[in-house]
Amino acid sequence: MPMMKNMKKNLILFTASILLFSLLSSCTEKATPKLIENSDGSVTITRIDEDGKAIKFNKKFDGYKNVTEINLAQCSKSNPVTIDLSAFEGKDLELRLSCDLLIKDESGRENKLIWLINEIEEDFPKLYDRKVESGKWISINKALTVHLAGKRQLYISGTGLNKDTAKIYIKNFTLKLSGEGLTKDAPPPVNWLEAKSLHESLSDYFDYFGFCVSYNNSFREPLLQKGLPYQASCVTMENEFKPDFILGGSRPSKLTEFKGEDGKLYAVPAELPSFKQMDSILSDMQKLGLKLRGHTLVWHSQTPAWFFQKNYGKDGENQLVNSNEMNARMEWYIKTVLEHTARWEKENNGGKHMIIAWDVVNEAASDNASDFRYLRDESSSKWFAIYKDESFIVNAFRYANKYAPKDVKLVYNDYGCASINKNKAICKIIDAIQACPDARIDAAGMQTHIGINDSAENFEKAVKNFLAKDINVQITEMDVANGASGYNAMKLKECYKNYFTMFLRNRKEQDKKGIEGITLWGVRDEWTWLNGMHKGHTQYPLLFRGSNFECKPAFYGVLEAVSDSKASDAK
Repeated sequence: MPMMKNMKKNLILFTASILLFSLLSSCTEKATPKLIENSDGSVTITRIDEDGKAIKFNKKFDGYKNVTEINLAQCSKSNPVTIDLSAFEGKDLELRLSCDLLIKDESGRENKLIWLINEIEEDFPKLYDRKVESGKWISINKALTVHLAGKRQLYISGTGLNKDTAKIYIKNFTLKLSGEGLTKDAPPPVNWLEAKSLHESLSDYFDYFGFCVSYNNSFREPLLQKGLPYQASCVTMENEFKPDFILGGSRPSKLTEFKGEDGKLYAVPAELPSFKQMDSILSDMQKLGLKLRGHTLVWHSQTPAWFFQKNYGKDGENQLVNSNEMNARMEWYIKTVLEHTARWEKENNGGKHMIIAWDVVNEAASDNASDFRYLRDESSSKWFAIYKDESFIVNAFRYANKYAPKDVKLVYNDYGCASINKNKAICKIIDAIQACPDARIDAAGMQTHIGINDSAENFEKAVKNFLAKDINVQITEMDVANGASGYNAMKLKECYKNYFTMFLRNRKEQDKKGIEGITLWGVRDEWTWLNGMHKGHTQYPLLFRGSNFECKPAFYGVLEAVSDSKASDAK
């Protein structure tokens, strides 16, 4: 038995050595890649393949040991270094290339060094592309994400190299490939109860983190209710706090009187039966230990048409009321909703807030904003059709400030905030609110419905424009559409990591305005609203998938952003 154990031990060591020092491809031939598998399921390629004449390993050069020398004049292929990636055909990969490299050219000329992948469908993505001086070491530490549609290679392009007079020297070469299910030893996906808590991971940086939830549909799923208080601290109802749901579908049967700001009495609904559902939502979230964002009080959409019509649309009346009467209806509605919430909190939660923020006005800016016309016009907004200007927005924030507790955040919420013209339009709206002495706005709500290739840097400019208004920012409805493109798990991960890195960089701190909270618009892919927006193209925009709420690579992208931020703060 001892002899058998020693034989097995030696075999394992021998196999590990072969894997560690396997040579993957050469100037003259392609070889099937032999890879080192890491505990996280990724693979690391540690050396390029050996060719007796063109490539020599373990050379002593320039005071270093273990340097790989590549003599370009002796390479028979046009591309002097090729690493075979054919084993990963059809996979989504994140590639991280690191090495130190020197090109020594007898002629003294510059050489153009290009590391790239021959992935035609992604236009030959490059990891490195620049001219380098002869005789100077450069450090390369680059990453990219790519879908390999076929049998592909990573290689140094011969284009731009002086093949007759130059040699390439490489040390500390590592290529790490990460991807979902990349190797046979990849860990199985975990559900959101087994993974780290995003809420806990982000709690040092943001006041809250949460998700949009449909109370009338998905909320009853047991695993959702188990995971929400672990992964989140706050939720937004997808529909149930919108005017359509609070006011109810049918016009009011009973009316009472409400005194408007002009001193006149106006007819308003005598009761709001849908408050029963609001109370149920508050009760269920209280049991789970979750707070809520209120979404939304004033919106051109999902508000009954009769709310704007004379006599509430009775007997076919469709003429709109004037602005004075609409002011009374708006103030009555905001007062009724906010006072009902406060009463519930006092009676059932010791007066502590369940709703920590309200989207007071939603999506009032025009998609085609200009310096002169920056609001939605009468063709898409009955609010604008009645008021003809931004006064309805200002009044909404006046009324909300009048009836909301001072520590409940009042938010203007919109999409497309990174668009230059729309960003300017929203800034004009903020200016109008701030110019009114009895109005209050605490934050700009940035919906953050983005595409997988959208720039976090461009979005950051919009964030800073809002912060310059001396208000905070809330990320209110984030999801990432792949649009007409196929799903790429690693690109989605990269996108979430980039955006959360930017969020962390611009977080609210003591005596500094910033991003104070983040909400993702949905929990798992199967529930996303985006499939209706991109018909014929399935969307995969969120951090979890499947009935088991499996964590996608994008989930770990968020955690990596947090880890990098902590490391940066520690320096």
